Amino acid sequence: MKPAKKKQTHTKPNSLTPSKSTTYHHGNLREEVLEQSRKVLETKGVSALSLRDIANDLGVSHTAPYRHFPKKMDLLQALVTEGFRELTEGMERAWAYSEDPVEKVKKAGEEYIFLLLKNPRRTELMFGGEIYVSGDPLSDDLRECGKFAYLGMYKIVEFGQKSLKLKNSVPTDTLMMSFWSGVHGFAVLNERKWKQIKSKEEEETFHKEVNQILEIIIEGTRL
Repeated sequence: MKPAKKKQTHTKPNSLTPSKSTTYHHGNLREEVLEQSRKVLETKGVSALSLRDIANDLGVSHTAPYRHFPKKMDLLQALVTEGFRELTEGMERAWAYSEDPVEKVKKAGEEYIFLLLKNPRRTELMFGGEIYVSGDPLSDDLRECGKFAYLGMYKIVEFGQKSLKLKNSVPTDTLMMSFWSGVHGFAVLNERKWKQIKSKEEEETFHKEVNQILEIIIEGTRL
């Protein structure tokens, strides 16, 4: 007599638990793509940015990021827009920092320097680089945020002129560009020093140097 065959059982895959390769990220995927892209940009450079790689990093479908950024240039413009938005916020903090016009200018310089030092590769894209030579039209959002950032610093310098604390013998935009160039140049030239800081004491020394540089730059703009 033949032994009875064991009944085979088949476990059905749980349809409520999709595999990683088919999972779509829930929540704010656009913001998560931007955040991961900024990290890659700062650590590896713009040439290393890939929407497909970003999707892998976030554990989502390769096509998911394309829903928000159809091509890489859209991603780069979004990163730059974010940078100008943060710069605008910095200028707003500087405006509210003090009633003293000179202190407003000084705070604006400090905000700009440390924003650049924390995001040097993004800042390169904000003021130069491939988004302006690619042939792709700039988004309305990018144009608007760039204008607001510019006007934020313009307003501070103009207030200094009207308060008779800063030179008013030159146009406001010229004086502002002189100040802006000074703080931008300092930040670019000191990026390596900033990254090499290892202790609280070194950080405090660097902040003192920033303060001294800002005093020197502002002295050249005083009335």
